Amino acid sequence: MMHKTIPYHLWFMLGFVYLVALFMPLMENDSAQFAVMAMRMAQESDFIHLFKDGLDYLDKPHMHYWLAALSFKLLGYAAWAYRLPSFLALVAGAYALYRLGAQMESKRLGAWSAFVFLSFQTMLLASFDLRTDSLLSSFVAIALWKLISYVRDQKWNDALIGAIAAGLAFSTKGMIAIVVLGFTVLCYALVEGRLRSLFSLKIVGGLAVFALTITPVLYAYYQQFDLHPEKIIRGLSGRSGVRFILWDQSFERLSGTGHGKSSSGYFFFFHTLLWVLLPFTFYTIKGWVHAIRPSFGSRQPLLFAGVALIPLFLLMSASQFKLPHYLNILMPLFALLTAKELEGLSQTRRMGWNKIADSGIAILYGAAGLFLCLVFTPTPVTVGIALIGGALLLYLQLNKKSNLHFGLIGIALLFNAIAFYHFYPQLLNFQSGQVLSERIPSEVKVYNYSEDYLWSLEFRRKQLSVPKHAYNIQSLSSGDYVYVDKKHYATFKSFYPEAIEWASASHFRVTRLNFDFLKKSSREKQLSLKRIMVIP
Repeated sequence: MMHKTIPYHLWFMLGFVYLVALFMPLMENDSAQFAVMAMRMAQESDFIHLFKDGLDYLDKPHMHYWLAALSFKLLGYAAWAYRLPSFLALVAGAYALYRLGAQMESKRLGAWSAFVFLSFQTMLLASFDLRTDSLLSSFVAIALWKLISYVRDQKWNDALIGAIAAGLAFSTKGMIAIVVLGFTVLCYALVEGRLRSLFSLKIVGGLAVFALTITPVLYAYYQQFDLHPEKIIRGLSGRSGVRFILWDQSFERLSGTGHGKSSSGYFFFFHTLLWVLLPFTFYTIKGWVHAIRPSFGSRQPLLFAGVALIPLFLLMSASQFKLPHYLNILMPLFALLTAKELEGLSQTRRMGWNKIADSGIAILYGAAGLFLCLVFTPTPVTVGIALIGGALLLYLQLNKKSNLHFGLIGIALLFNAIAFYHFYPQLLNFQSGQVLSERIPSEVKVYNYSEDYLWSLEFRRKQLSVPKHAYNIQSLSSGDYVYVDKKHYATFKSFYPEAIEWASASHFRVTRLNFDFLKKSSREKQLSLKRIMVIP
């Protein structure tokens, strides 16, 4: 039997994992890159232009960078300050799902929706390797709560607040937010027989507020791109920033033009779904099936979510540019379906398959946690966290204060605590920019003569480097510091044979782990050497 409420120790463990993630160093590429882009905004007080390594950036809109830059202005240039706006937005998104679940059925369903949303493996990873998707998912959750409330009760404040949240979601990642919200709200209106609520003066007012909310982003794009058609962006001139964010961005992702094709396989998200939904994968899929099945008979409150996910998931699968975290925008809907399934476990005696699924996933997490401790030698603190957490979970299990499923969730959270406190901090020691940043005098400027970006080095030094395209390698002066990779080292030495190696560090692309790197015996062969050279 499931307990009526989620145990306090699981909430505590969940909060501990997020707290540890909040203060971790930034990982390259995207997380550190976005932090550096926001840092430049704050340092130069330029909130109009987006630049990546000194070049015009035409991809994701401004909201994530604006909030991070504002946080930097108020709190200083720290990793936790970069993550704080998205962390607060996640809390707000979880609260929105609590209110939406309570509105749909009960406070118990709402509590499970909020807990599941925050506990999905993909959301936990996103809290550490922070991109735009945590903010996006949170704004989508808030917009869903208010827009569905509007369709249900037709109140002005729900329509207007929902429109603002939708505008903020658009301002975070573009039209994909509106597509997800549009499909979901339309499905809810159709299922509930409230389609007429979408044709009213309140909707017109909501659209006006939405347009007003996205105006700052459109204005910034207009200033940076539309007024400068001479700029060459990905090989093309005459790019309209306004047209891009309203139209071109979505179709470039679908067709694989612009940024290219990351995965053309139509089943990429099908197998990705199996791990991003952990530790609830089994229950999420069951909940999805159960939500759709009543459409042929009785109607259940979350039918709209199950139906809306079908075209959205297939549309995303058809895209030629796919990455696992793109699914995060669907997590509010998956959280509702999962919560309904978990909330209903107390009403069924058929627990056999549930126990098998829970046991299998618990073993998977346990084995993965042990593997993380073998990759890098654990510290006494790591061992203490693992032993105390494991002992607590075992005690609660043996004393019948926690059932098997709660035990599974606890093991999953303990695994993430070990990953964030033990594995990733040691992994980031192979991020050369982070290591070298501590060995360079704070007052000097660094010239980048490599194919790599220096996001972690720049952020930790709180100073932008000079990119390779922005200077002539032969024009450097005595006392200049230069970051050089293996590919360019011979060329650099031919120009400056007397240059001195100031510092060096082993480097690995930490977001592209492979088994040879994880194995201690073969790790050395996977590393490259990055150098800081000084011209005498």
